[in-house]
Amino acid sequence: MSKSAVQTNQALPTPSRKTSLLVKINQQKYILLLLLPAFIWYVIFMYMPMAFSAVAFTDFGFSATINFVGWDNFIRLFNSPGFWNALENTLLISAYNLVFYFPLPIVLALLINEFRSVAFKRVVQFIVYIPHFFSWAVVGSIFVMLLSPRYGIMNELVKLLGHEPIYFFVSPTWFRSILVTSHIWRDVGYGAVIYIATLVTIDPELYDAAWVDGAGAWAKLIHITLPCLYSTIATVLLLQVASILRLFEQVLVMYNPAVYDVADVLNTYAFVEGLQNGDFGFATAISLFTSVTSTILVFGTNWLSKKFFHESVI
Repeated sequence: MSKSAVQTNQALPTPSRKTSLLVKINQQKYILLLLLPAFIWYVIFMYMPMAFSAVAFTDFGFSATINFVGWDNFIRLFNSPGFWNALENTLLISAYNLVFYFPLPIVLALLINEFRSVAFKRVVQFIVYIPHFFSWAVVGSIFVMLLSPRYGIMNELVKLLGHEPIYFFVSPTWFRSILVTSHIWRDVGYGAVIYIATLVTIDPELYDAAWVDGAGAWAKLIHITLPCLYSTIATVLLLQVASILRLFEQVLVMYNPAVYDVADVLNTYAFVEGLQNGDFGFATAISLFTSVTSTILVFGTNWLSKKFFHESVI
């Protein structure tokens, strides 16, 4: 290369980081437009309501006047038996979901990944994934029909075994099991798809090298597949913990007065206090407590993920 060419190359200005970002935005503007509806939805329904958090410190309700009451709503909250019952139910149901649901998408993804037929794999993925698109109202109706004491298939099996029909939806013993089972049925396929997307990115040469070294199927699973899933597992776990106190729609469409003691969770408790009883200040205090606690859980889970999995998602 000639001396003049070198000087010309050295004279070319390096684009600034700001200019480079604007160029990338311009190149991907149509893709970013696809994200705009979701962005607007989050701003309106997730971030704008934060501006009204101050309502938790007032007696805002159906009365004509609004007074600042300081921490009175929170003192009342922590002295309320209904709050502690709702908190206990929320933690128990969420714990059951973590214990029984969390490993299943991983297991299902590993099983689907072992199928050799691509067509069969796609059919299985579709079958297990489609329930995720059903609303909780639809899922609740399906389970009501399945568990009906008169014509539900489960009670038909109970009758064949010589027992009396079980009223599942009004039984405090069975109701939490229904919540966990319906959650698994609806979302296990969606969770499996996330792990399958990670599995297809694993370099096949790793498995070939392990096979040459004499590694069997279990050795490949333990030393290759699972370590490659650690970051995805940590991310999904963080998202699960972030929503551990966010139970609402599923419980709202399924519970009834007979199971309030074992089914009422923090968000349904806030719903009743706010929209039915008109105590918006108290309901906002419940929601603010839920949000702050969820944030603490997220950062705590991220710290544990860094400590044990060496993976950080924040």
